[in-house]
Amino acid sequence: MTRTLSPGTTIMGEAAAMDIRKSAVDLTEQERDLFLEALIRLKHRPAPAGPAGASVYDQFVALHRAVMVVHPPELPAGETVNFAHWSIGFCAWHRQYVRQFEKALQAEVPGVTVPYWDWTDHAGAVDKLFTGDFLGSLNSGEPAPLTDSVLRNPVPSAERPAWWPTDLPGATGFPVHPLLEESFGTSLARGDVGAQWPPGRSHIALLEQFVLEQPGVHPFWHFWAALEEGFLATGQGGSQVFVPTHNSGHNFIGGHMSQAFSPNDPVFWLHHANVDRLWANWQGRRLATVPGSKPRDHYPPSAQLSPVDLQPAPPGHRLEDRMWPWVGSAPGYDTLVGSQVKQLLPDFSGADPVSVEDVLDTETLDAVGYRYAPPAP
Repeated sequence: MTRTLSPGTTIMGEAAAMDIRKSAVDLTEQERDLFLEALIRLKHRPAPAGPAGASVYDQFVALHRAVMVVHPPELPAGETVNFAHWSIGFCAWHRQYVRQFEKALQAEVPGVTVPYWDWTDHAGAVDKLFTGDFLGSLNSGEPAPLTDSVLRNPVPSAERPAWWPTDLPGATGFPVHPLLEESFGTSLARGDVGAQWPPGRSHIALLEQFVLEQPGVHPFWHFWAALEEGFLATGQGGSQVFVPTHNSGHNFIGGHMSQAFSPNDPVFWLHHANVDRLWANWQGRRLATVPGSKPRDHYPPSAQLSPVDLQPAPPGHRLEDRMWPWVGSAPGYDTLVGSQVKQLLPDFSGADPVSVEDVLDTETLDAVGYRYAPPAP
């Protein structure tokens, strides 16, 4: 396959161009295939450490479960915090997580970026994303294994595309690691059991500029809750309607995607790229609305109390907090996840620490940065 230069690569020593994330339905056939190849390669790239058969992809899956039970040094022994969900750090932690995954993909196929799943273009997603040529079909009802796409396990040799990585021994499909399958089996399963979906385009446009004025409460508290959990909006005739967002998207895909090991399903990465895009769009609007403001101005001060429980944000969610596992050599951090999952975790102890504030700007969070291309008209 002829590979064209993509964002994020370097020419003759010049600075790397910024990575561009596109809507999944706008990818060219070549861009789609390069992304799929990177997924398959990462799924079969042996993990540097851990049990036999574990891949680098599996390490990322295990991390998503382990982050839910982190013990930070300031809490009493045995107490844990979910560093990635249920509070304002949800957006920042997943931004860093998806970016690290994207870099792992780029180590396999240079220039690849994670596309986003535009929730409001449901017809386009059904037509181009949830197909046998891309991420596999949706399933209504009880979870069942995928029967199409390269995410099956196994993929019959006669049906493997020309780009299939024959240089990786054992690359016969997209298996779920036995320690991460959560009773759904080692073949990727999906099954929507009635989640409300999709959100309307006008409601998501409302979310991108959502600002609830409440004295003493930073507007990001309300934006985060709406983005992670969904929100109420005014529908036809003035009635209140629930607008599904992040949580409902997980349940709509169902199966492996509906559980703590949800990154088993690659739809996860596109889903969270869209979560991140909506946050980036909200940030951009706030910066434009408040001249001279900086990204940190549009995140709650560390001492501010949550309007939900009147408590400060937990460790890992505050502006200056380090986000586990990117805590560098700081002592006292641990995850109380089970030992079988713990042995699958990647080691970030040698990397620089990353705080919430470090990832507030997608264009400067690392040496290359990234931004989102709007969906094609």
